[in-house]
Amino acid sequence: MELKRLHFSNSNADNNYPNFENQLDTRYIFENDELKSIYESHKNELIDTATAMMSEYLNDTELCNDSEDMFPQPKFLTGEWYLSSVNFEDDWLNLCVRFIGTDTGSRSDYLGLDVNFTYDKDSDSFDFDGIDSEAL
Repeated sequence: MELKRLHFSNSNADNNYPNFENQLDTRYIFENDELKSIYESHKNELIDTATAMMSEYLNDTELCNDSEDMFPQPKFLTGEWYLSSVNFEDDWLNLCVRFIGTDTGSRSDYLGLDVNFTYDKDSDSFDFDGIDSEAL
């Protein structure tokens, strides 16, 4: 499955929780300004790594297939995703990603993936720490 990132342009000045319906821009939660700066300086590599790991996850037929008892089912996924929230506290960073599906007969939130990283201050680098999924 080929992935395509969606960018929502509705302002999120109140830092509310985005979804496909309200199409708010990403919600950001930083423990402090230093962590915000660290995220900003690594943002592109984090998104690239997250995209690669999400693609690997969604294309793994052991984890995602069209069996009736399976979730998620690729037949419902459009491949479109958006960055719902970024949460960076201590040495832990979570990118909350939402995928669009058609299981309801129209495009809507279908799958949530939490892509997790740990931050090593000494090397100023992030290590991928796994993906958690949830039905939306």
